[in-house]
Amino acid sequence: MKNFESYKPGNFMKHGITAMAFATCATLLTTPLLASADCEHGHWDKSSHSEFMQQRQNALHDKLGLSASQQAAWNDFVVKSKPGEHPAKPDWAELSKLTTPERLDRMLSLMKDRQQHMEAHAQAVKTFYAQLTAEQKKIFDASFQPGRDHHENH
Repeated sequence: MKNFESYKPGNFMKHGITAMAFATCATLLTTPLLASADCEHGHWDKSSHSEFMQQRQNALHDKLGLSASQQAAWNDFVVKSKPGEHPAKPDWAELSKLTTPERLDRMLSLMKDRQQHMEAHAQAVKTFYAQLTAEQKKIFDASFQPGRDHHENH
């Protein structure tokens, strides 16, 4: 008969937590190695991101086959979709000096900034999307699928 001791709820939690801790440590230890590897993901900078976005926009523009009457909407979409200044990232050294309520307030403020940025982006997409034909909408949707590998050319 098999030993079912390891399937008891307490043991399952203990082993699950151990496995999660191991996976977290492995991720933390390998991230610097991956970041320093000779790949585009390891040395991301604003100029390479802008170049990548320009290439994606050009490819999407070509796939959509926009009419002359849609070109103004496309131009407006491109301008509003340009990667500008993203909301500030938290300064963890600064945050660690704050009290918990102050830290939470600061994090909420950062989240609100990000939400405003996302709302502006969503509005730009919706405005442009409304100008597309049914077939163009399918192409546009396929280009922005969740979980889609946006780095397919690498």
